Amino acid sequence: MSLKEVFVSQLRACHDQNTWFVSLNNAIKGVTAEQAAWKNDKSTHSIQEIVHHLAYYNKRYLNRFKGIQNADGANSIDATFHNPEEQTWQSTMVLIDDIMTEWRQSVEESDDKKIDDWAGELAHLTLHNTYHIGQIVHIRKQHGIWNPEQGVQ
Repeated sequence: MSLKEVFVSQLRACHDQNTWFVSLNNAIKGVTAEQAAWKNDKSTHSIQEIVHHLAYYNKRYLNRFKGIQNADGANSIDATFHNPEEQTWQSTMVLIDDIMTEWRQSVEESDDKKIDDWAGELAHLTLHNTYHIGQIVHIRKQHGIWNPEQGVQ
């Protein structure tokens, strides 16, 4: 398996194919706007906030990967969890799906040198995504809205 194939596989696992862990699409599948906004307490993030955070970082790194200049970024990591454009939950789900699809396509279309150059960043990006997907599943379990048939007991 080539390095490119490894990263395409990891991006698929993070996006829409359950493997050893639940994909993001399955982690947010069936979550209502009310459920996405639920917080255990003020010191934690909601599902929607986590998805905003993932969209923020995945889009910024995707732009860099594609050679596109990013606009000024958030002032802090905490700010990346917020919804400055006040997107609906539905539009947030579409946004992250589009970004994740574009990531996979961009890696598939890249040459081996670019993948080699980006290997460290891609590895960290997929680990970062996986970490937050786990948080989403945990929040759903806490809230009693997780269906183990979606991939994890």
